[in-house]
Formats: sequence, C-alpha cells, structure tokens
Amino acid sequence: MAEVNEAWRVLGDPVRRRNYDSALGDDGAPPQQRATASTAQPAPAPVVAQPLTPRFPWRFLLAMAGAGVALVLVGAALTKPGDPAQPDGLLRSGDCVVVGVDAVEVACTGPYDGVVRSFAQDEQQCSADTQPYRDRQGMGIVCVVIAD
Repeated sequence: MAEVNEAWRVLGDPVRRRNYDSALGDDGAPPQQRATASTAQPAPAPVVAQPLTPRFPWRFLLAMAGAGVALVLVGAALTKPGDPAQPDGLLRSGDCVVVGVDAVEVACTGPYDGVVRSFAQDEQQCSADTQPYRDRQGMGIVCVVIAD
C-alpha cells in the first residue's frame, strides 16, 4: 500500500513525474529498482500517509440554519393567529375589567370599564390617574385606568 501511495504522489504531481521520467535509465527500470539492484541496499522505509485534519462543517451548519429560518417563516406565513385568551379570573397588568364593588376580569373584545395598570402593594397608594379597586378574589388592590 505504501508503494501505491508513493506512486500516486509522484504521478499526481507534474513536476515530480517529470523528474521521475528523466531519472529512468536506459533499461526503463525505475530509479529505486536500479539503486537496489546495483548497491543491494535495504528498501526505504514505507511512506506513511498523513491523516487528514478534520474540518468543521460550516457550510452544512449554515445550510441547516437557513433551512430552519425558512421553515419558521413559511410556517408563520401559513398559520392564522390564535384566538385571544379568555378571561381566567386572575388579574394581571393589562387585563380589561368591569368595576363595581370589586374589579372583575372580562374579555377586551367586549364592553369593559377600564384596564389594570398595576397592583398596590403594602399600603401603597395608586397613582393620581388610576382608581383603586379590590380584586374580586381578595388578592389585593388593583389600580385601574378608567376607559373614556
């Protein structure tokens, strides 16, 4: 196998092949055989092929990332947005409420009195542009911006 690798290395390079062809003797024997026959020296050590250094597959990863982005964009273009979330009874900032004695969460698509801005914590007062109402579940005081 080492001889095949060496022959491939010599024949694959035009400069080495030219040097090899010019070194052929009158009998057409390769230089290694003539030197071995005339001087009876031991054969040269086999040439060990150098292992290829591994390369990181950048092109493959970029192609996969591009395909993933394209898949997400196509999926977003072909799907409809979901229905708005239904009221769950837990007040959070941004929830629409109907106010009476307590603030009760309702869907923002229907009639509502205001929107929860924040919660009053530990005797904290609501800001001047909001109204304080007790949460229906007794969780505390919510500051509601009354809709016009």
